[in-house]
Amino acid sequence: MAERITNVTVVGGGDAGLLAALAVRTANPDLEIEVVDDVDESPTNVGKSTYQAIVPLLHSVLGIDEGRFLREVKPVWKGSVYFQDWCGNEPFHYAFDIRSVKPDVGDPRSVESLYHYYDTQAMSTPAEGIVEQRKTPLVYSPAKNSYVGYSNMAYHLSIDRFNDFLRTLCRERDIALVDDRITDVRTNADDTRIEQVSSQSTTYRSDLYVDATGFKRLLMGKLEAAYESFDIPLDTALHATADLSIEEIVPATVVETGEYGWFWQIDTFDDRDLGYVFASEYVSETEALAEFEAHREEEELRDVERYQFDSGFYEDAWVGNCVATGNALGFIEPLQSTALTTHLSNSIRLSHLLASHGRINNVDIRDSFNRYIRGTWNSVYDFISVHYAFADGDNAFWEAMQSIPLSDRVEQYIEYYDRNGIELYDSELVTEEGTELSMLTFPTSSLYLIMRNMGATSSFYETHDFTVSEEIKERWRRRNAFVERLADECLTYEEVYKSGLVESYIRNERAFAQAAAPNRQ
Repeated sequence: MAERITNVTVVGGGDAGLLAALAVRTANPDLEIEVVDDVDESPTNVGKSTYQAIVPLLHSVLGIDEGRFLREVKPVWKGSVYFQDWCGNEPFHYAFDIRSVKPDVGDPRSVESLYHYYDTQAMSTPAEGIVEQRKTPLVYSPAKNSYVGYSNMAYHLSIDRFNDFLRTLCRERDIALVDDRITDVRTNADDTRIEQVSSQSTTYRSDLYVDATGFKRLLMGKLEAAYESFDIPLDTALHATADLSIEEIVPATVVETGEYGWFWQIDTFDDRDLGYVFASEYVSETEALAEFEAHREEEELRDVERYQFDSGFYEDAWVGNCVATGNALGFIEPLQSTALTTHLSNSIRLSHLLASHGRINNVDIRDSFNRYIRGTWNSVYDFISVHYAFADGDNAFWEAMQSIPLSDRVEQYIEYYDRNGIELYDSELVTEEGTELSMLTFPTSSLYLIMRNMGATSSFYETHDFTVSEEIKERWRRRNAFVERLADECLTYEEVYKSGLVESYIRNERAFAQAAAPNRQ
């Protein structure tokens, strides 16, 4: 059945629901959009970490003024995921500009640089330098007589500040915010569409509903929708906050492994956000809490909370007249902070799909969206699974994590890396049957670099004798020195947020073009 959408009701007013409403508005200015949310029910109070795509999505696609965003939300810039201790490996960054350590594809001596990286991992990126010095990516530009910023960064967000800001934007963009609690969801006879959603006093009827109710899944849970579970033992998280002074901010998501999972640290403007993701099958909550507290024994943990999650997603994110977003759609696990950015990207895809098809809802448009969602989520799973393929541990939990299923894509990328070493291109592999295997969300060339930091070896490099000249070594020494000088010049968080410099911030990606490419001098 085809129908024209004239109004949209988003159920749930956390970050995923508010972002979905703003995303749909961008390409559909005359749609009636409302967000129904019980404001007395606080959103999951976990500091939000993102990956690099969040910056252009927020500022270029959603049109959020960057200066205003900095003034009101006060984000911490995130330059990397810093694996301080991952299964006993040496500490390393997975930086958003990690591909900048690769030589140009036309460099006739590229094999020397690639082997040098394989052998030493001794090439740093501008984002790593900024993280190491605990700086912001802002620096003074004499040519512009103002401040410019390095673009290959993401954000850490204080969730209360962020959600308050999003609500303000919704009001400004003619999106109605309704304070109400949904108590009943009615579907048609075969559970393929929502007929209405109701509170104790009001009934909401809409052409399109967006389920943003988190793990409650108030709408999707009523529909006939297939759920794909991922075979990952991790299913529980403990979350707490600790005091943090602005001088102590670490502009990276810090990850360390534990006995039955892994710990995170996300520094925001207001607090240090801490957590332990673990598998309840292998450890009790009491034991996990004791391990968490011992791990952060130097800090007083506040407001310790427990969250349960299931790893998987709805294969059909759009069923009938209902689209799921946020945790209502699915969740894998928080390693690499994929959730918020991916959900916003999906909502923007929905917005453009609606606009480009005259806001017609039919089976073909739904199928197109659902294929995209499946590809995105399987790509995220692939990326996460690589982190465990090379994990090392001596207990039943880590043995189980090493054994989580790998897709054909990942298996072939691992085999390719073993046989051919680090690849310069973001490649698509093809099976003998002719099936293309590609990762949609994350650059495959970066996959090889993170695998090496996790201890993966390549028989290509182990069995061939490559000599790295002093010229190449010196090239990378100069480049690393340049990265350090660049970070030296960047502003501290005190300088940005306590001196009024945010007022004069101007975004200019070109100012750091040299920093993002290997130094050839």
